[in-house]
Amino acid sequence: MFMYLVLAAVFVAVTCFVIFFCMPKIISTMPKKSLSKLSYYDNLPKSGTQKASIVEKNFIPLIKKAFSLVRKILPANLIESVKARVELAGIQDTVRLDIFLAIKFFLPFVLLFTWIFMILFFKVSPLVRIGVVILVPLTYMVPDYYLKSKISKKQQDVRRSLPNALDLLTISVEAGLGFDQALYKVSSNCKGALGEEFKRTLKEMEIGVARKDALRNLGKRTDVPELNTFIFSIIQADIFGISIGKVLRIQSGEMRIKRKQIAEEKGLKAPVKLIFPTILFLFPALMIIILGPAAINIINTLKTVM
Repeated sequence: MFMYLVLAAVFVAVTCFVIFFCMPKIISTMPKKSLSKLSYYDNLPKSGTQKASIVEKNFIPLIKKAFSLVRKILPANLIESVKARVELAGIQDTVRLDIFLAIKFFLPFVLLFTWIFMILFFKVSPLVRIGVVILVPLTYMVPDYYLKSKISKKQQDVRRSLPNALDLLTISVEAGLGFDQALYKVSSNCKGALGEEFKRTLKEMEIGVARKDALRNLGKRTDVPELNTFIFSIIQADIFGISIGKVLRIQSGEMRIKRKQIAEEKGLKAPVKLIFPTILFLFPALMIIILGPAAINIINTLKTVM
């Protein structure tokens, strides 16, 4: 009986982790809601002949209801905080908020109840108890670490692409294109997170959001100081009627200088960071190579004397 319960707990834990890490790939391959609605009207005779599977009819709605139940239980301010971090990580389209909340807050309780059940009804070795106790906070912290790494990776990608994107934006505006057309040109030529965020900003502007509001939303989704400075300058130039081309030229030069300063700062930090690996790994090996033969000779001479 004990083995079955342990296997069930392990199965639930592994299932939750698989859902958390594999669901983004599954959802990203699925068509978007708006596209699926349009394709429905395009292929209406074809869709009438297709029937949903048993899994789609029964299990998927049940899973969605279970995930949405977690959002209803948790406080609103906590949900907003997690939602903001998910948007900062740039995975709001692939990892649904309900899935993330369910993995973060459901999995630790499963392990905690398993630990309490084992203590009350079974004789378990202290090593197993300690292992389950260690896993409870780890399962709570792993999603946060995943989000933190995604946010850091996205922000580094935006910082790396921003100077080149501003150069292209400056050239396009000075060549006679409007700001929106130039931004579209940059978004189609710029790869990575920055290009995707520019495309999302253009979509917001197409559906009626004001340019300054769309740019502010861009700053909230990225939280990169350099990009926020650029957005603030564009909004101020739009309000006071300043030439956007001159503002872009100044911002492009400043971005180049900041990127050079960041590279120099990292270069100056490199020798300090190399001290500890050198002391821990290189010096012991050198001491063994240099003093090893001398130590062997000393031991041999002491043996002969004694």
